[in-house]
Amino acid sequence: MEPQEQYWQGRLSLNEDGPPAQSFSASFELRGQESEGSLVLYTALGTTLARIQWSAASSSLQTVGEPQIFDSLGTLVRHLTGTDLPITTLFSWLKGEQAVAQGWEADLSALANGRLRAQRMLPHAELRVILEH
Repeated sequence: MEPQEQYWQGRLSLNEDGPPAQSFSASFELRGQESEGSLVLYTALGTTLARIQWSAASSSLQTVGEPQIFDSLGTLVRHLTGTDLPITTLFSWLKGEQAVAQGWEADLSALANGRLRAQRMLPHAELRVILEH
């Protein structure tokens, strides 16, 4: 029996100290689970910024033109954001589970209010998620 598909939507932001310092924010829709799913990122005006799909076999990124194929979700996310994000661990955090991601620490204390914050110490990065109910 397959696990039930999960779905979340809201806004996320990523700030990373440099060099160079980087900042990224978007609305999102996240579906699936760690092993198979999709993430769609939207601009502030609602235009699709990127569509990511992954499975055990491959990961793809659709921005403009033909999709780009990557050997793993981690490689794809690093290409898109310029940093290592614990995307698979994010599923656990969104479910309220305090999972471990190397170098990252999550604050789930406001998750009941739709807010999640995670930070990496070196190099410093902060991920913030605001969920829409």
